[in-house]
Amino acid sequence: MTKPLPALGLVIGLIMTYVGMAGASLATSKLMIRVQIFRNDFGHTLPWLALLVAIAVVLGVLMVLPAIGSGVTTGAGLLMTVVGLAAVLLPVEHALDLIRLFDIFGKRLGASYLLFDGTVLLVGIPLLLVGIRRWTQDAKLAKLTQGPQQPQQWGGYPGQQQQPPQHRSPQDQRPQHQYPQQQPPQYPGQQPPQYPGQQPPR
Repeated sequence: MTKPLPALGLVIGLIMTYVGMAGASLATSKLMIRVQIFRNDFGHTLPWLALLVAIAVVLGVLMVLPAIGSGVTTGAGLLMTVVGLAAVLLPVEHALDLIRLFDIFGKRLGASYLLFDGTVLLVGIPLLLVGIRRWTQDAKLAKLTQGPQQPQQWGGYPGQQQQPPQHRSPQDQRPQHQYPQQQPPQYPGQQPPQYPGQQPPR
């Protein structure tokens, strides 16, 4: 089973979502020209539509990966929610400065269509809630796969499993292995040693 890495996914999600929002801002601004000038040239529309689809596919694949999916979803939702709220709540001059941070492809204020109409906020909040939910589930699953922690016991060799002590009755408090007592060797004509109070053999 793949070990969840939500923290790594959070970083990847923030970076990829920022790049995706910048690319989507450029694509949506180009697509809006079609409506503004009543242009029906699909050769102009299809490349920007393909860019939007590619951004969505890349982010979607990252979100469904078992290891980093929860972090990517949380990062994407967090960035969209924060930027969407800031664009709506900040004063207009500060909101415009925020929007310019996403014009990394040279299109001035291209992100205004996504941020000022609340589209990013509408998508970001569900992603944030789903990501937090998945992150919690991954944390619980990782804790269950680790199993209960055994208390450390002293004694034994490194890596040796310690058995719990067993209570035995007084009758069992005797050595489990008894070895025969060794007698000193006797030679012909030699008398066994006598001890005080011991009767000589007959």
